[in-house]
Amino acid sequence: MIANQVWDIFVPLAEFPHIAHDASIREAFAVLHNKHQTAGWRFRHLLVFDTQTLVGTLSIRDLLRALMPDYLKSTAAQHVAGALPDDAALSILWQDSFVAQCRLVNEVRVESQMVPVQDTVQASDPLTRAAYLMISNGVDMLPVLDGTKVIGVVRIVDIFNQAAAVVLHD
Repeated sequence: MIANQVWDIFVPLAEFPHIAHDASIREAFAVLHNKHQTAGWRFRHLLVFDTQTLVGTLSIRDLLRALMPDYLKSTAAQHVAGALPDDAALSILWQDSFVAQCRLVNEVRVESQMVPVQDTVQASDPLTRAAYLMISNGVDMLPVLDGTKVIGVVRIVDIFNQAAAVVLHD
């Protein structure tokens, strides 16, 4: 049976990795790594909370970006903006400081690297609304609400699997 609404496929909050906004990046690595050890590579994001309030998300990409030295972060930002800097040479320099950068993540707080939550969906929303928001905003998951309470997330991979069932149906 093909799911029609977000509540049919969302991942409950209790199953989704999350962390406090004032935790260290090291702690975020630990939470996500532990989830990967116990649940496979099912999760690519953490939800970030300030006590009970959802304030952001943190992806694997965000975690790796936290390890980058400042001189590479600026060229990476330019690359995203459309310019194509010759940063291959700079990235080789990172190799020399990579271990040191990894050790510094205890000093970096999650809130400085997280992406603020911009969009959410209600559990009763159609999957097409979630898909539209993900495609339009270039995100891979959205928090799912029941009223104003966060109850889980819906992931693009789960929406893709629903679409694939229809596309591939004979």
